[in-house]
Amino acid sequence: MPHRLPFLIIATAFLCAFALACASSDGGSPEETKRPATPEEAAERWLQLWADDDFANMWSLVATESRLTIDEQTFVDRYTAIKDEATITSIDYELLTDTSATATTAGPFQDEATADNEIPFKVTFHTSFFGDFPDHNTMPLVQEDVTVPAEEPGGEPQKHREWRVIWTPSLYFSALDDTSLVHFFERVPRRGTIYDRHGEPLAIEADLPVIGIVPDLILDGEATIAALGSALQLSDAEVRTHVETTLPSYYFIPVQTLPYGSTDADVQTFRDMVDLGVVVREEPQRYYPHGSAAAHLVGYMTEVTAEQLEELADEGYAPGDLIGASGLEGQYDETLSGRRGGLLATVGPEGTITATLAEQASQPGMDLWLTLDIAIQERAETELGERPGAIVVMDPRDNSVVALASYPRFDPNAFIRGLTQQEADDLFNNPDLPFLNRALLAEYHPGSTFKPVTMAAGIEKTEYNINSTFHCVPEWTALGEDFKQLNWQTVDRGWLTPAQGLMASCNPVFFDLAKRLDEIDENAFPGVIRDFGYGSPTGIGMEEAAGLVPDPEWKLDTQGEYWFRGDAVNMAIGQGFVTATPIQIANVYSAIADTGVLRKPLLVWRIGEPSAGGGIAVQQFEAEEVRPLPVSQETLDSIRHGLYLVTQSAGGTSYNAWLGSSVDVAGKSGTAEDLAEGSDHVFFVAYADRSAPSLIALGALETGESGSAEVAPMLRRLLETYVGLPPLGS
Repeated sequence: MPHRLPFLIIATAFLCAFALACASSDGGSPEETKRPATPEEAAERWLQLWADDDFANMWSLVATESRLTIDEQTFVDRYTAIKDEATITSIDYELLTDTSATATTAGPFQDEATADNEIPFKVTFHTSFFGDFPDHNTMPLVQEDVTVPAEEPGGEPQKHREWRVIWTPSLYFSALDDTSLVHFFERVPRRGTIYDRHGEPLAIEADLPVIGIVPDLILDGEATIAALGSALQLSDAEVRTHVETTLPSYYFIPVQTLPYGSTDADVQTFRDMVDLGVVVREEPQRYYPHGSAAAHLVGYMTEVTAEQLEELADEGYAPGDLIGASGLEGQYDETLSGRRGGLLATVGPEGTITATLAEQASQPGMDLWLTLDIAIQERAETELGERPGAIVVMDPRDNSVVALASYPRFDPNAFIRGLTQQEADDLFNNPDLPFLNRALLAEYHPGSTFKPVTMAAGIEKTEYNINSTFHCVPEWTALGEDFKQLNWQTVDRGWLTPAQGLMASCNPVFFDLAKRLDEIDENAFPGVIRDFGYGSPTGIGMEEAAGLVPDPEWKLDTQGEYWFRGDAVNMAIGQGFVTATPIQIANVYSAIADTGVLRKPLLVWRIGEPSAGGGIAVQQFEAEEVRPLPVSQETLDSIRHGLYLVTQSAGGTSYNAWLGSSVDVAGKSGTAEDLAEGSDHVFFVAYADRSAPSLIALGALETGESGSAEVAPMLRRLLETYVGLPPLGS
């Protein structure tokens, strides 16, 4: 869609050009040599040139008297501008007579020439926005004496009579005259609302009061500047730039938009300034009632770019329009934005519509209902504080996402009101990456949260079983003294079953399992990991990272090295090359906690039509099953028992963190070295109540020392407050 200047400015510019137009010579292009012999041929020629967008040769058929009102360049520019404004892609035409009519007087706008003939015709305009619409019209023509250069060198020029078109603007659209213009009025529909699971709006279209001035109404500029500056808490200089504008004096000049929730009394203050030229208008604007809460999830909007305008040329967008740029605002932009409508009309110099040419009704955007609970989301963000990381909360009963917190974050309202240069620098040049949704896009070594996967693979793919025991020694040397691995504890914990290995988070137990897996088949362990959902997006429906599950082929292709048994051993405790996102880890534990079936996380619950009483569901979704976890029920029960021992056995790594808790919880801590960053990532993941889980929560901190000491208390407060959350839709 071309940039549409305010139509009164276009009108002024065009009428000025109209007044200055002058006649040009009779000279034309070689096309003029195909001289029409009859008025029908002349009309046919005119219409075919129009269909070919050959506006320059159309002008060569314009009668002499008409050329006094418009020059060739203005003619070509006007045909081009109307074509762009009306989104015309092509035209079809039809002459509606095949016999010459008797001489008639020219039409109402043909003051300077008399038509010898008038040819009725029909044009069908094909447009990218309005579809097809017809126009019935009449083309007046006149015969003129034309001098033709001699055909032979030295010969005498020849004179003959030729049919030419008496041109007026009405020959483009019958409703157009020489004082009006064609204008596309956009009809921007209501953008869909984004709700949480309880119907609390997270992103809405709000009518906000815009305070502005109309220069023509200002009697005392200094008084207006002083009063408006005081009321809006702006400096005189800031207000003066609006009052002393170079825009037309009848324009409404916006100065400031009042915030959402402004009272009638707040607005009345400015309505009382009408004698100072102050005007209040209400304009629809995107607003995020909870500010930065769930910002990464909801997303933000920005002005459409030049590249996007090319892609959206047929959808009614113009420069300055807003479009979803990230999060759900971006992912579901087409759903939320609806379909833009428009009115194609002729407009008089005073700005009033004189005729409707075509119209396309708008369709309001659909609403999104999320599984998110904004109260739990805000609490999760409070618990996370200002530590870079993420918290994911899910309901394992339906695999719905209840909270998805990430820090640092941003306020999407800032993009609507307009970022200052300092704000833009703070956001876009921030090394802490405030736009990164760490819950979905950050890839971390999962550390000991990964050990249930190693336990499952070792029991299902080797001769070991849930009752096998492994020596939990401070130093593990099964790969030789040169490849000695340390346990995180310096004491010998004795012989432990796999479930007890989870309890103590004993590295040697999982080293032994991975070593045996790799001895049997070095691709077996990576295969089980992928079956748990690692190494690929969860399918939450937003942009997310895939994480990495290394295997011999990957290592050779990317590292140029062969696979070693130590690679499998490192991976057994969530170190080495393996990486995962917080949502992947949480999704695995949701499957472990409840059904034993891996599902896609459910985030968008309903897409609904707007209504006064809330969204009417057009589509409703459930978590889609991916596959059962690759474990027997016996193994799954043993994993659950091990996670219970972590938090509720005196020998568990997180026993003290959950001592005295009001919830019956199972979970796992994790610490992973990040060699590139030189720091540790710390995790905790827990679900409750253990016998009937209603919530699973995972916390990840990019830097820390202990998941049990630093993350578990955050999750404890969340679970103790919200466990027993009613199921979605109840």
